[in-house]
Amino acid sequence: MTRSPNRIAILMATYNGAKYLREQIDSLLAQTCQDWHLFIHDDGSSDDTMSIVNQYIETHPDKITILDYPSQGGACKNFLSMLEQVDSSYYTFCDQDDVWLPEKIEKAFECIRMIESQTPDIPVVINTDLTVVDSNKNVIAPSFWEYENIYPSWIRSYDDHAALHYVTGCTMLFNKKAKEVTKRPYNRATMHDTWIALSTIAARGTIHNLCDSYILYRQHGENTLGAKDAKVQTFYFKLQHFREVLRLNINHFKEINAIREISIADYIIAKIRYRRFVLDKTKKRT
Repeated sequence: MTRSPNRIAILMATYNGAKYLREQIDSLLAQTCQDWHLFIHDDGSSDDTMSIVNQYIETHPDKITILDYPSQGGACKNFLSMLEQVDSSYYTFCDQDDVWLPEKIEKAFECIRMIESQTPDIPVVINTDLTVVDSNKNVIAPSFWEYENIYPSWIRSYDDHAALHYVTGCTMLFNKKAKEVTKRPYNRATMHDTWIALSTIAARGTIHNLCDSYILYRQHGENTLGAKDAKVQTFYFKLQHFREVLRLNINHFKEINAIREISIADYIIAKIRYRRFVLDKTKKRT
């Protein structure tokens, strides 16, 4: 296992990300908080990704390390494998194609340290909103949460997590305790962020939501999971994509159930309750 020389380990999973990679790494180097080290694992890129990474290592050898081990076959496995390879006090995931605003790390780090001072020795995950942008960084939506009808304040119990995936990996900052309680093995995990969030809540940890956005969340048609406008996710849209919606819900149920048992009835009830809550919020806005 590789020990991070700084308190915060940034874990970046790359795969054919040459087009936007420089801009992302530059945004890390411009952070107001520099108490971090960037670890990169490539999942078998065939473009110039690794050439770009090596160029940055030459100019910033004290800030960037390549993790050299076999490809993992997808973002979820790649990120979780990196978590096992690096020992650090704090962790944050980093996508290859976004842009971090200068105070991204500083604000999350201040928040997690404050929570730890008040409630020491518990798993803590910091989660923030994002700004949805297109490939040229033109703003599509200033709030990812509003764009997707996500209301993190509604999520209070473990069963409430059945309603939706609401923690986005690139916004997360979590402590070592959250890593330690994350359930192994990872074979039932569909996404790294949800798996860690569920494990944290199951272990009586806390997920703290910062409503501000510190990331330009780039949408370019090749995202592993992108932002989806809630306005077009109508009943008829879901009916047209029934098989895909069903597959996602089955995988989500299995993931939740793998960490802590939940009945199918409770899973469905949580979905219905949240849907009613969203509809009520939508009516009040119109």
